[in-house]
Amino acid sequence: MRWYRELYTGPNAGENIEKIRKKTSDGQWMTGVYYITLASVPGNLLDIFHNGMLKSPLFLEAQCMDIIGVAQGRMEALRLAEQILWELYQESGGFDIRSYFRTEDFVED
Repeated sequence: MRWYRELYTGPNAGENIEKIRKKTSDGQWMTGVYYITLASVPGNLLDIFHNGMLKSPLFLEAQCMDIIGVAQGRMEALRLAEQILWELYQESGGFDIRSYFRTEDFVED
C-alpha cells in the first residue's frame, strides 16, 4: 500500500487522518472509511472502495493500492473524487491521471 504524499482528505476524514492511517496499516476495519485510488482497470480514472474490502485477499490482488484520497462516508468519497478530477482537469487540461500522479509522489506505508 502506498500513500500519495499530498493525500486528499474529506473534511471528516481529515480530522482523524493519523488514526485512519495507523488503523489501515494495522489491518483494522473502520466503519465508513473509504479510499480513493488510481483505477485498477485501464481506461478508468479512479476507484472508490470501503475499508472493509482490505480483508479480501482476492480484492487485494486485483486492486491498485496507490491511495490518493481518504473520506469518511460514501458521499464524502464521491465529493472528494469529484474534487480530485476537477483539480486534475484545471491543472493539466485533461484526464491523464497516471501522468499527473507519478510513482515518485507516493510513499510506502
